[in-house]
Amino acid sequence: MTTDAVARLREQVRRLERRSLPHSHTDTLPTGHSAVDEHLGGGLKTGSLHDFLISDPLEIGASLAMLLPILKEGRGPVFWISDTPAELNACGLHQSGVSLEHLVCIETQPDNLLSVAEDVLRGPERALAVVAGRHVPTLKEIRRLNLAVEASGNTGFFLRSAPLAQAPGKDPCACATRWRILSHPSSPQTLPGLAMPLPGSRRLSAALLRVRGGRPAYWILDCTDHAPLSRSLDALLAHRAPPAFPPGKLSDRQTTRCARAGT
Repeated sequence: MTTDAVARLREQVRRLERRSLPHSHTDTLPTGHSAVDEHLGGGLKTGSLHDFLISDPLEIGASLAMLLPILKEGRGPVFWISDTPAELNACGLHQSGVSLEHLVCIETQPDNLLSVAEDVLRGPERALAVVAGRHVPTLKEIRRLNLAVEASGNTGFFLRSAPLAQAPGKDPCACATRWRILSHPSSPQTLPGLAMPLPGSRRLSAALLRVRGGRPAYWILDCTDHAPLSRSLDALLAHRAPPAFPPGKLSDRQTTRCARAGT
């Protein structure tokens, strides 16, 4: 029997096993981007693992701009599991629609990260779990987590560092999807009478590197939750400029602080 035949047989067995599970119907989590959702058949599949690669620490915000709107579509709690303190902003979560009442942050030791994630993903809560850490999971570890989400219907998201110099195909991937999200230059809005154009909405470069049973794809996405500024940048800076004080009214300490702020 050829390798392809064995792979098809295993997939048929997995489908038969899923029919006996209480969550045998497959749900999806919409991304909020119609082109992406159409390509994925409605969004990211629940009861699966999804891999988000971060090419640079400065690009964490780009991945979160894609991931947070997906998390708000869940029906249960959202677990944030990491081996460092979760650097999440309450205002940003609220703007993205993620309820703080349903968010549970878990900080654990790096060696226990995946075991804690497995316990959460095996739970009955219909939860979404973000696993943020420096550890690159092995194929065996990912398969254990896949068994957990397939049995419970929970959904897991890896949020991990993977520099662009590192080929994404070199490490194992048994996740349903794998993504690399980068910031993309916005389109400035030029209006008559303004010395400087208005910054446009935030844009993302979204690369779907792998998808189970589908084709990779690439999009330039507009983030509708990051609206353009109401006024030009020069007007905003002029509005925030400090008032002029007569000479000698500031102490030496205040003068030094103002000088450092201006350098």
